[in-house]
Amino acid sequence: MFQHFSPAYRLGILLGLASLMSAPLHSQTATPADSGRQVFQANARIVVLDVVVSGKNARPVSGLDKKDFLVSEDGRQQTITNFEVHTGAQPPQATSPLLQPNMYTNIPRIQPSDSLTVLVLDSLNTPLDDQTHVRAQMLKYLKKIPAGRRMAIFALGTQLRLLQGFTDDPALLTAAINNKKNGKQVSPLLQTNAEAAATQETVDALMAHAAEAAAAMQQFSAEEDSTRSEVRLKRTLQALQQLAQYLGGMPGRKNVAWFSGGFPMVLLPDPDLPNGFGAQRDDQQEVHKTDALLAAAQVAIYPIGAEGVAADLLYSAGADSRLTQQQLSRPGWGQAQERNANHEAMDEMAKDTGGVALYGTNDLADALDRVVAHGSYFYTLTYTSTNPATDGQFRKVQVQLGNLRGYRLAYRRGYYADNTNTVQPVATKPVADPAPDPLSPFMRSGLPGSTQIPFTLRVERGTAVARAGPALTTRKQVGNPGQGGDNANLKDALTRYKVDLMIAARGLLWNVAPDGNHHVSLETALVVYNHQGKPLNWMLRQINLNLDAARYAIVQANGVNFYLEIDTPEDGITLRGGVYDLNANLAGTLEIPLSSVVSPAPTTSSR
Repeated sequence: MFQHFSPAYRLGILLGLASLMSAPLHSQTATPADSGRQVFQANARIVVLDVVVSGKNARPVSGLDKKDFLVSEDGRQQTITNFEVHTGAQPPQATSPLLQPNMYTNIPRIQPSDSLTVLVLDSLNTPLDDQTHVRAQMLKYLKKIPAGRRMAIFALGTQLRLLQGFTDDPALLTAAINNKKNGKQVSPLLQTNAEAAATQETVDALMAHAAEAAAAMQQFSAEEDSTRSEVRLKRTLQALQQLAQYLGGMPGRKNVAWFSGGFPMVLLPDPDLPNGFGAQRDDQQEVHKTDALLAAAQVAIYPIGAEGVAADLLYSAGADSRLTQQQLSRPGWGQAQERNANHEAMDEMAKDTGGVALYGTNDLADALDRVVAHGSYFYTLTYTSTNPATDGQFRKVQVQLGNLRGYRLAYRRGYYADNTNTVQPVATKPVADPAPDPLSPFMRSGLPGSTQIPFTLRVERGTAVARAGPALTTRKQVGNPGQGGDNANLKDALTRYKVDLMIAARGLLWNVAPDGNHHVSLETALVVYNHQGKPLNWMLRQINLNLDAARYAIVQANGVNFYLEIDTPEDGITLRGGVYDLNANLAGTLEIPLSSVVSPAPTTSSR
C-alpha cells in the first residue's frame, strides 16, 4: 500500500526544503528517564577540522600522522579522537556495464572524490571587463578537467543563482558558462570608470570658483560610494551564508573558488575629505561570523582576484580621458589602497575558512588548478571539545605540527558555540507537528547523487498531453493514474514521461515479522526542475511492502520495481528521482538531463 500525501504538504516540503545549517556535531548519551523510557541528552561538542599542510613550494605535504598534530581550543589542549587522510588521488574506473539508451543509474562509473569544487562568478563586485576574462579562463580550465572531478557553478549578481549543479561532465559545465541567460552583468553597486571621472571633472571645475561646493561634492561622493560598498558587502555575505546552507548537508570538504573583484571589510578615514570619518566603516565582525558559518559547513573559501595583474586605473586600457594632471598629483591617488583593502578581506576570509587567497595573476585557470590541488589533499581531525558550554561565544581553534617546522597550515580558525546548535532531549510525549520529510533534503536540484541505495531509472518520453487528460497507459501506476505529478497549477504544452524505478533489494533494510514476512517502508519521489533550479512538477509517495517468502525471493533476484508518470512543461530541464528507506534512514538519488532521453521510434501498423 502507499500513502498519498496532500498536494499542500508535498508543495511545502519540496519548495520549502529544510535549510541544512551545518554546525559542530554533538555526541549523545542514552540515560534512563523517570518513566522508564530513554531520552537523549547532549553532553559534548564534536568539532571537525580539515587541515591542509603545505611546504615552501606551496604543495600539499603527505605522510603525516595523527601524532604529528596538536590541537588547542581557547588555549586548552584537545585530544584528537579521529584522524583521516584524504589524498586527492585519481579515483579508479568502476566496472559497471554500459547502460542502454534511456537507462540511468546512481552507481558511479568513476568513484567520486572526497572533496567538491564550487565555482562562484561574482558580478556584484567585479567590473564587466574582468568578468569577460574570468569566463574565458574558466572555459580554458574546463577543457582539461580531470575525470571524476565534480563541480558546480554559481553566479552572484543581485542574488545568488545556481547555474549548474554538481556534475563531472565538462560539457554541462561549459554549457552553463556559455548560456546567454547566464551572461555578464553590470553591477548596479559598482562605480564605473566613466562615473568616477565625471565626478572628478565636476569637482575640478568647481574648485577654482567654489571650493566649498567642490569639497561638499567630494564628501557626498565618498559617502555615497561607502553606502554602495556597504550594500555590496551585505549582499555578498548573505549569498555566502546561503551557499553554506546549500553545501552544509553534503559530506566532506567543499572548496569554493570565488572569482571576485573583492570588497573591503574596513574603510579607513580619508584625510583628503572635509569629514574624513564620514565614509569610515568596519564590518569585520559580520565577515568573521559568515566565515564561521562557512567553516562549520566544511566550506573553504578560495578568493581569486578577478582583476589579474592590475595597474592603477590611470594606466589601464579603460582609463577615462577626463582624468587630469591634478589627479595625478594627489597623494595616494589610484586604486592601490582599495586593492590592498580588498586583498586583506580576501586573506581574512580564506584564513578563517581554511582556504588560500590568490591574486596578482592573469592565468586564472592555473589559479583554479592550484585551488583544486590545495583543497584535495588534506587531513581531517576530529576532537571532542573540553568546553561543552553553548553560550554563543567564539571558540578559537589552533592547530600545530609538534616538532615539524617550516610548514603552512590552512584550517578554520574557530566556531561559535551557539546555543541554537544544542541537541535537545527527545520529547517523551507525541509531537503535534509532523516531522520533516526525510527524503526532501536530498531532492534539491544540483545536489550530488546519493548512492546509499543503488537504483536504476528507465525513462521514456511520451506524447503531448492535456493536464486533465487520461493516463496514456493501462499499466498499474503508483499514485493517481489520471494525473502525471502533483502540481495542480500546470497548464497545457506538457510532455508526459514514463519512469520505471528499479531498486536493488540488497540496498534495503528488511524487517522480518514473526510470521516470516519481510517488511520495508520506502519513499519515492520525482521532481522536474527548470534551468534555475525551480521545481515545476513533483510527486512523492510512501510505499509499505509486506512480502511472503516466495515474493521476497523474487524481489531479491529482480529488485523492487515501481512505475510512475510525470508531466513536464516545456522549460523542464532535469528530472531528479529519489528513494528513501524509512527503516534504515538511507537515501538514493539521481538527476538526469531530460535532453538525453531518446524518443521512441515511431511504430507502423499493418492491416
